[in-house]
Amino acid sequence: MKHGHHVIHPAKEWQIRPEAKKVRDTPSLIVPMGPYAHNKLHRNCPPLPLLGYHALQTVVREFTPTRDTMETLDSLVYAIEQAARHPRAYQVERGVARLAIDALETQRPFLQEALQVDELALFPLTEIPGYGQVA
Repeated sequence: MKHGHHVIHPAKEWQIRPEAKKVRDTPSLIVPMGPYAHNKLHRNCPPLPLLGYHALQTVVREFTPTRDTMETLDSLVYAIEQAARHPRAYQVERGVARLAIDALETQRPFLQEALQVDELALFPLTEIPGYGQVA
């Protein structure tokens, strides 16, 4: 059975503010993955720290999700970078942004693997060239 992994976690923190929940609930940032892969990701990847109010406002403005998970992840990283570069961002906000980007980048190989497995699952085994042929 597949679970929907929210790239932005933990839920309790990211559902507090409406703009944070909006970003968290982006469909392409909810990745189907089996329970083993999901647990492995959470064992190896830190949670995403909740950004401050002004940083979230910038992220909502700059974030451009697509239907592609990895493109959407890139857009989210870019939006967080833009928030950190804001001239009025405090040093602590820049630090939280770096931690958030690191947490997202740590997930990248796990997400790529899950998406690759999911693509393979779209094809019935009988349609895979060479399947069922005896050498």
